[in-house]
Amino acid sequence: MAYNNLEINQRSKRAYIAVEKYGKTLWHYTDFVALNGILNEKEIWFGSTVNMNDKEEVSGFICDLKKEVFLQISCENKEKANTVFDKIEKRMRLEYPFAFCVSRARNDAAQWERYADNGHGVAIVFNTEKIFSLIFYNHFIMNEEYYGYNAKQHEIKKLLVDYIQNGKMDAFSDLDGLIDNLLLCALIHKHESFAPEQEVRICPYFVKDSDSHLQYKIGNTIKKVYVLKLKELCREENIEFEDLIEAVVIGPKSQQNIEDFKWYCKKIGLLKIADRVFKSDCPLK
Repeated sequence: MAYNNLEINQRSKRAYIAVEKYGKTLWHYTDFVALNGILNEKEIWFGSTVNMNDKEEVSGFICDLKKEVFLQISCENKEKANTVFDKIEKRMRLEYPFAFCVSRARNDAAQWERYADNGHGVAIVFNTEKIFSLIFYNHFIMNEEYYGYNAKQHEIKKLLVDYIQNGKMDAFSDLDGLIDNLLLCALIHKHESFAPEQEVRICPYFVKDSDSHLQYKIGNTIKKVYVLKLKELCREENIEFEDLIEAVVIGPKSQQNIEDFKWYCKKIGLLKIADRVFKSDCPLK
């Protein structure tokens, strides 16, 4: 895709800020099936956050927000507030967000255990600058997670209270715009017990059931996923696919033979990545 100099400079500046904020690399811990999907099929599968391991995913922030809003409004506005939150919850059911999760926790024992097949899987080490540049103009966001809901102090709470109490909508053109912002905020807030994960999320903007990127994947259950075709997007953005990946790290408990894995990389045409395969030295038992 062709960009003018202003657009190129803007993307470069934002990518630099992302590197400063998250580090030069971000790790995605996974199993060999998902790794093959990324390396061989050149797809990233964004999972619905409703299926993630935090049972309060997205909803936790909204529940906390609702509680704080109701503490601030008068009795005569309770019905209006309920109508607003009914609309928020309906939007959440219809457009539940999808996410691809990476981490600033590098070669981390807990991440290996939880997300990489109990240490038998792999980690794909993404180049932060390249992956950020790839998605920047393509309706995705990248944000770090904030741990602890803290809705009491959040600007969204003040905006909602002002709208419900006084009918004011200064920061947004309408309620739908405010709800858009609220759902994006909810997406990047998790329970504080997940803080050691140091998660960074890449998410497509609001996805509806009619979106052509949605597919089903069958494992031990059937799940709806958002599929990003990396090969096509890399071609459009003039980014080499192999430049997205700094390394592949074999899990500390994996029996994977390094030479076989390098042969696999060469077999699927990833000659550069074949030279960037390492075994984790994490002493996980």
